[in-house]
Formats: sequence, C-alpha cells, structure tokens
Amino acid sequence: WYISSGINAEYGGIESICTGLQMNDSLEKIVLQGNKIGRQGGILLSATLQVNSTLKQLNIADTDQTNESLIALTTVLLDNSSIKKLDVSNPLLVSEQEETAIHFSKMLSVNYGLTEIHLCKHGMKDFGVSQLAESLKDNKTLLYLNLGCNKIAEDGARALSGLLKCNTPLKKLSLTSNRIGNNGLVALSEALATRNTILSHLWINNNCITETGLCALAAGLRTNSTLTNIYLWGNDLGNTACNAFDQLMEGNKPRILQHNTDILPYVVDGVTYLAETGQFLFSH
Repeated sequence: WYISSGINAEYGGIESICTGLQMNDSLEKIVLQGNKIGRQGGILLSATLQVNSTLKQLNIADTDQTNESLIALTTVLLDNSSIKKLDVSNPLLVSEQEETAIHFSKMLSVNYGLTEIHLCKHGMKDFGVSQLAESLKDNKTLLYLNLGCNKIAEDGARALSGLLKCNTPLKKLSLTSNRIGNNGLVALSEALATRNTILSHLWINNNCITETGLCALAAGLRTNSTLTNIYLWGNDLGNTACNAFDQLMEGNKPRILQHNTDILPYVVDGVTYLAETGQFLFSH
C-alpha cells in the first residue's frame, strides 16, 4: 500500500512517483487524494498505466483533475484491466456538456477489470447518468458505483432503474445527495421489487424524497430479498414512511437489520418516528 501527501506536480513529486510505478512490479494501491497534482499529474499517471500492470487501486479524488486528464485516463482504461478500484471524485470540470461522463460510459462498456468506481461531484446530470446506465448494461465486472453529490434527478433515476432491471453484477449503488425525488425512487423501487436480484446496498440520503417515494421503497423491499443495506436519512420522513420502515425492522426476523441502515424507529405517545443512527458514516 502507498499513501502520499503533499505531492505537487510543479516540484517533480508526481513525476518521481510515475517513474517508480513504471519499474515497480509489486505495488498494488496508491492514494493521492487531496494532492493537487492537476492536469499534468493526471496525464502522467494515465501514461504510466499503459506500462504498469500490477496497480489495482488508484485514488486521485480531490486532485484537481481536468476534462483532458480524465479523458486520457478513460482512454487508457479501455485496455487496462488491472485497475480494480478507482476514485476520481471532485475533479475541476469547466464544461457543462458532460464530456467526461460520456467517456467514462464508453470505457465502462468495454472495461473488464474495474469492480468499483467513485464519480462523486462530477456535476453529472440526467443525460450523463443515462449514458452511463446504458453502457453499464454490457458491463460484467462492476460491483460498486458511487454517484454521490451530483445533479441526478428523476430521469436519471429512471435510467438507473432500467440498468437494475438488467440484473447486472452491480451490488452497491450510491446516489447520496442528488435529487431523484419521489418519482425517481418509485422507478428504482419497481425495479427492485420485480426484476433485480443482485443489488445489496443502496444509498439515497438527501434526495428530496417524501413519504410517497419511501413507502414505495418499503413496499418493494417486501418482495425483494437481496437488498440488505439501505441508507435514507436526510429525506422527508413522514408518519406513513416511519410506520412502514418500523414494520420492516420489527420482529424476530426483521427485513432490515438495525446495523444495515442509518435509521432507528422509536415511539413517543403512540406515534412512530425515525432517528438517525450515524451508521451512514461507516457504510461506504
């Protein structure tokens, strides 16, 4: 494992790392998160991945990646199958055209190495996630897709619902801090209730959802038997939704176990409420 801090592309730090990676045949993980290696550093790393075939985990979140450096990375990953886990969250994207989402989509349609990818804070909208969902229908290896803190709304959630109906290998889907709303969650719930038997973890915290959507999810969970972990705090938890999830968590064989969610039912004067447990902080 290799964790770097304080690396700056201007002072040759990233060049030295890339030179070492080209000769290294044992290092499997590198974490550069928070180091401002920028466009130059990202392009150097992409070139290195054309040579290095042992690195399995790469974290370059919060490193000021640009459209150009991310496109270079996706181009390399069309052929590189050694990278299994990739975090490219929070890049510096100046365009609203979602070019990087399109390139990641094309890459994921053919890549057979990645099992986990984090695309948080990419400014991704419904068009971008729709492209991603369509491409992932052909993907046979991705298990964890993190799309937190984007701009995904109802139509994007519908596209992801279509992906879930294809029963791909995807086990974990994070939509934390988007805006899928009730209709988006209803679409996802319908896929979970009728077609999907693979997804085990779903994050929908802070998504402008009210009890209409949450009750649809609760109903879907009564049919679905594979979704075990659900995180939903930060939405509008009305009385009906509180009662619905209380029923899912009660009894000797609860549908949702307390340690697999971020809510906990409690009763005051005969009325059921849901409290936040903080479990979300340890769920990713």
